[in-house]
Amino acid sequence: MHPLTFITLSKNGESSDELRDALAGSGRTHLLADCHSFEQMLGDITRLRPSAAIITVSPDNSEKEFALIKQLAAVSPETAVICAARDASPALILGSMRSGAREFIQLPILPDEFRGVIDRIVELRADGESSSKNHGRIVAVFSGKGGAGVSFFGTNLAAAMGVPTLLVDLNLQAGDAASFLGIDVKYSVADFVNNRARLDDSLMSSLVTPHSPNLTLLAAPLEAHEAEDIKPQDVSEILHLLRGRPRSGR
Repeated sequence: MHPLTFITLSKNGESSDELRDALAGSGRTHLLADCHSFEQMLGDITRLRPSAAIITVSPDNSEKEFALIKQLAAVSPETAVICAARDASPALILGSMRSGAREFIQLPILPDEFRGVIDRIVELRADGESSSKNHGRIVAVFSGKGGAGVSFFGTNLAAAMGVPTLLVDLNLQAGDAASFLGIDVKYSVADFVNNRARLDDSLMSSLVTPHSPNLTLLAAPLEAHEAEDIKPQDVSEILHLLRGRPRSGR
């Protein structure tokens, strides 16, 4: 089973760290983005379509937070909204649920309670599991040292697949998949990162390079220095987006 993907929103550093640590320790979850504004969360959920979103709410700002929950339910109904608060008054909990939240977490987080929330989100996602069958599958090829033939093997594996396949060259400083395939590329992983705030299927299709009817390439950065600006979270986000593209597009 693929891990549940999460996006969080907290304007409090302590709460943000607590949520991040709880998700990292779960073993069943993966944090896609940690947002710090309503606009960022709305944009990231629209693009990334995570399994769930955790929003810290407070009595002082509850009306705006309830409005955000309603917006999220409209743009991504498959994303389960979870609210969290230190001051979990009955009015705050009830208002969150009426706005569309599926769960409510009391901060500081209690491990047993958090596991229960994750269990219920897993059950909720299982109801829509048939739709996830249209998602792509990610196959990673790597080696513990250079010169072992990983690029050669990975490129040939991608070319031998009998279904539409996208080869992503993540040898960021010295990728050579384009050379193995004998194609010239104009765009790379760096272009995905630089445009990640507006990536949709049309833009993603324009940034990959076709090789054959069943094989396209997302090349490594064209200049070695471009790799310095690519963070692990950027790669995770890109792979998540690519996996969710229509099957005919891979």
